[in-house]
Amino acid sequence: MDNENKKVNNAENTSGENSAALNEILDGFYDLSRLYDTPVKEKKEPKPKNREEELRQKDEKRRALEMQAIKEDIERRYSLQLETAQNNAAPPAAKKKRPVSHANLMPEIDERETVKEELDRIDKIINGDEKTQNTDEDKPAKRKFKKVKKQNTKRTKESVTDFDIDETNFIYSIFYNFGNTIYKVLAAVFTAIFGLIKRPFIYLFSSLSKATESTKRKAVKTAQSTLKEANHFRKEIKRAGKSIKRAFKRPKTLPRVLINYIRQAFSRHSGLLKTAANTLLPVGAFLLFLITYNYWNSVTFALEVIYNDQSIGYISNESVYLEAKDLVKDRLSSSAYSSKKSETVEETAAAASASNLSARYNLSLVSIDQLNDAQAISDKMIENSVDNLTHACGVYIDGEFICAVKNEADAKTVFYDILAPYEADADKNGYVVGFAENIDYVQGLYRDDNSVMWDATELSAVLTGSTKPKETYTVTKEGETIKTVVENTGVSEDSLKSLNLTVDWENLQPGDEIITEGGEKLISIRKIVTSTTVRDIEFETVKRRDATKYSGYRQVLQKGINGSERVTKTQIYIDGVPLEPEYSYETITEPVDEIVAIGTKTTYGGVYIGTASDSGFLWPAPSCHRVSSPYGWRSSGWHNGIDLVKAGGGASGTPVIASKSGTVEVVQRSNSGYGNMVLINHGNGYKTRYAHMIKGSITVSVGDYVEAGQTIGKVGSTGNSTGPHLHFEVIYRGETQNPKNYIY
Repeated sequence: MDNENKKVNNAENTSGENSAALNEILDGFYDLSRLYDTPVKEKKEPKPKNREEELRQKDEKRRALEMQAIKEDIERRYSLQLETAQNNAAPPAAKKKRPVSHANLMPEIDERETVKEELDRIDKIINGDEKTQNTDEDKPAKRKFKKVKKQNTKRTKESVTDFDIDETNFIYSIFYNFGNTIYKVLAAVFTAIFGLIKRPFIYLFSSLSKATESTKRKAVKTAQSTLKEANHFRKEIKRAGKSIKRAFKRPKTLPRVLINYIRQAFSRHSGLLKTAANTLLPVGAFLLFLITYNYWNSVTFALEVIYNDQSIGYISNESVYLEAKDLVKDRLSSSAYSSKKSETVEETAAAASASNLSARYNLSLVSIDQLNDAQAISDKMIENSVDNLTHACGVYIDGEFICAVKNEADAKTVFYDILAPYEADADKNGYVVGFAENIDYVQGLYRDDNSVMWDATELSAVLTGSTKPKETYTVTKEGETIKTVVENTGVSEDSLKSLNLTVDWENLQPGDEIITEGGEKLISIRKIVTSTTVRDIEFETVKRRDATKYSGYRQVLQKGINGSERVTKTQIYIDGVPLEPEYSYETITEPVDEIVAIGTKTTYGGVYIGTASDSGFLWPAPSCHRVSSPYGWRSSGWHNGIDLVKAGGGASGTPVIASKSGTVEVVQRSNSGYGNMVLINHGNGYKTRYAHMIKGSITVSVGDYVEAGQTIGKVGSTGNSTGPHLHFEVIYRGETQNPKNYIY
C-alpha cells in the first residue's frame, strides 16, 4: 500500500513538474506578446495613393514578420521544455509504470490547448484572417488566461490568478492619430497664413509687371508716333517757309499766311506739341527748383542791429552783439594802468553812454556774406558813439585790455625788447623762452586820447613796472587741499603754486590766505628747460607662495633683469621761480620679473599671511574691511586715498600691515596733516602711504626693507582725523591712484 501511494505521489509530482514547465513557456510567451502585440490587420486596401498609406502597409508587413518569429520561438521553446520535463518525470526502469489519471493530466491538456489557440491566433494575424477595427468607442481588447503557479510537493491545491493585459496597439494608435491630426491642423493653419501673407505681394508684383509692360508699350508707341509726326512737322515747316518767303512779296497777305500756318500747326500737330510740353515743363520745374534751392542756401535769417537809431549791421544771434558791447567798453574806457585819465567831461560821458546804451533788433532775410562778427559791430558802435576815434592796435594781455598803440609794429617791438635778453641766453643754453601770458593785438577803432592811446615808451614802462592788484582766498575749514582751492576759485593749480611759494599745501589750516590773482607783473618770463635721461626700470619680484615649505624659505626661480626707459623732464620757470616739473616716460627695454618661491607652512610673529590681489597688493588693515570714505571728490574736497574702518567700531589699535614689499621712504610722527604716517617705496614707480596711525605704534624706520604682510603700526586717529581709521594711498609715479583698483 505504501508503495502504491509512493507511485501515485511520483506521478503527481511528474504531472506538477510538467505543469510548471508549461507555465514557464506560457509566461515567456505572454511577456513577448505584450511587447510585440501589434494592431489588428485591417482590410487590404488598393495600392496606396500617398506616402502615408505606403508607410502604413510597410509597418504592417514588418509586424507580421515579427509575429512569425515569435511563433517559431514559442514552438521551439515549448517543444524543448516539454521534452525536458518528460525526461525528468520518467520512472526508473525497475519499477512498474502506473498510468496517470485523466484528472492529473487536465492542467497539462488545458495548457496545451491554450498554446495551440495562441499559435492559431498568431497565424491568423500573419495571414491577415483576423480583423479588428479600432474606434474611439471600442474598449481595449483584453485576453484573460490562467496563470498556474509552481506547485510544491506538499501542496495539493492550485492557485490561479487572473489578470488582463492591455493591447499596446490601442495606445499607439491613439497617440499616432492625435499627432497626425495636430500635424495636419498646424500645416493647414500655416498654409493659410502664408497664403494670406503671400497674396498682397503676388497682387503687387503682378500689378507692377502689368504697369511696367503697359508703360513700355505706351512709351514705344509714343516715341514712334512722335518721331513720325516730328518728321512730318519738319517737312511742313520747310513748305511753310517757302510760302512765307513768297508772302513777303505781298505784305498784305503775310499776317493771314502766318495765322493760317500757326492754326494748322496746332490742329495737325497737337500730339507733338503736348509731348514737347510734357518733356520741357518737368525740366523747367527742375531748373526752377535748383535756382530756388541755391538762393535759399545763400541767405539766412539774421538780426539787424539798430544802434543809436542807425542800422550798423547784421548778426547771427544776440551773443555777437554782447561780445561787441564788451569790446566797446574796453576801447572807450580809460586804461586801468594809465597814469593819465580823460581830460574832458564829454569824452567820459561818451564812454559811459556807449557802455550803457542797448540796441534794438529787426528780423531780416540777408545774404550770408552780410553777417558781421563782434569786431565789425564794435567798430560801428564806436563810430556812432564818439567823434574822436582813430584806427589803432589794441594790446590785450590774457584777454584784458591794456592800451591802444597807433602802430602794431611799435607794440610788438616793445615786447620783443623785453624778451630779447632772455632769448640770447636761451639760444646759448638750449632752452625755450617766452611770455607766460597770452599777448593779443586787435586792430580797430579806439578813442584818441591819452588815457587809451599810448606810445611805445609808456607801454614799455607799464609792462616792466606795474603789478596787478591782489585777490585772495581764505581757508575756512580743516582738510582743505589745493584741489579744494582750485574748485572754489577757478584758478589753475600751477598758478596757485607760483603765486604762493611759501604755502604748505599738504597742511592747510583755517585762516590761511591764498593769493589767487595779482601781486605779479603784467607780463612774466616763462623759461622751459627740457632734459632727457635714461634710467633703469627696476624689475618686480613676484612671490609664489609654497605651502609645502616653511616660513623663511626663499628660492629664486627666475632671475630678474632691469629694463630701461627714457625720461624726459620738462621744468618750467616763471620769472626764475620753478614750477612742479613734468615727466614723460618712454620704455626702451621691458624688465624681466624676478620669481621667488616663499614658504608659507608656518607663520612667525608680526606677519600676516593673506591673499594678494591680481595687482600684488594686500589689504593694508586686516581688521578693517569697511571703506568709510572713498577715493575722489567729497564734501570737504578731493580725497587722495581711502579710509578704512572696522564695522561696528573698535578699529583703534588694530594692526596696519605693508600692502606690498618695499623700502620705507618716509616715517612721520606728527599730530597734524597725515599724523603718524609711513610711506613705502615698492619700486617701478609705486608707493603706498599709511596715515593717522596711533602714537608710538610705528615699528619701522626710514631705510628698512619690509615684507608684504609685515606689521608697521596700528590704526589710530592722529593728525587731521575725525575718528580711528587708516588713510591708505597708492601712488604711481607721483600721482595718486584709486586704491580699490589695486587691493581688491
